[in-house]
Amino acid sequence: VFYAPGNSSYWISAAGTFAFPTQQGNPDVKPEKADTYTFGLIFDSPFEGPLTRQMRLSLDYYHVKVTDALGPQSVDIAQRQCFDPAFNPTYDANSVYCKGINRVANDGALGNIITTYFNNGRFITSGIDLQFDWGFDAGPGRVSVNSIVSYLISLKSSELDSDPTLEYAGTLGPTQNGLNPGAYKWKMFNTFAYHFGKWNASLQWQHLPSADSASKPANDAAGRATTTTGVGSYDVFALSGSFAVMKDTEIRFGVENLFDKAPPMIEVNQSPPPGVLPGGRIDDINSDVNGRRFFLGATVKL
Repeated sequence: VFYAPGNSSYWISAAGTFAFPTQQGNPDVKPEKADTYTFGLIFDSPFEGPLTRQMRLSLDYYHVKVTDALGPQSVDIAQRQCFDPAFNPTYDANSVYCKGINRVANDGALGNIITTYFNNGRFITSGIDLQFDWGFDAGPGRVSVNSIVSYLISLKSSELDSDPTLEYAGTLGPTQNGLNPGAYKWKMFNTFAYHFGKWNASLQWQHLPSADSASKPANDAAGRATTTTGVGSYDVFALSGSFAVMKDTEIRFGVENLFDKAPPMIEVNQSPPPGVLPGGRIDDINSDVNGRRFFLGATVKL
């Protein structure tokens, strides 16, 4: 079965038939339940030198376990919940899970598949967030550095309670339980700024490391090879500045995506079966799709 990611208008089976999914709400869903633990430390510089006295490091550990996770069904899951005895033990055609499975008159082919939301999933995640701040005088002005690094220890998720959780850390998944896809093992965001009189200038640098395909955890669990590509490392920069024209008026200007970095193509099947296209899509969730752009604005306090 092949589904076109990012396009909810159709679903294609290997036999070439079509189903047209429609997503709708579910007023009977319940709040998710979560156990959350966090622990943080802040270290201020013990040194008094001009380059070291204004350094600060903060570390935060988090551990989140969510049950009754809420997320939209995929077409595959909608069918499975209707026909899987774990959810429909008597194969009752009137089951709440079968209401969205519609057939085409006369030939019985899949028709409009109505997907909705259920509290069927669960996930557990943990990680460390690090922030480093540093400031010092340089020439006639002042330099400031802010660096934020997030390290993902683990992200295990399952779309159905009856399935084991899979480890998605280091992949482009998961795409379930309402989670944002892109479980990078780590990521970094830096800001380097210089302040001089009425002028401010800053350079921002966002870095994402390489990651495996979102399908790799399921393939590994089933003992299958993963033929779809993940993504290589990705860096994007932004340059901005401001000038205080007077006490209550400031002009802002800058360039986003300074080097016009194109978004990568992901989830391309490198070994598609005969007659099947390699697929793939632009990563429009974790990367910049707008290209280089300029901005100019002003702030006036009245």
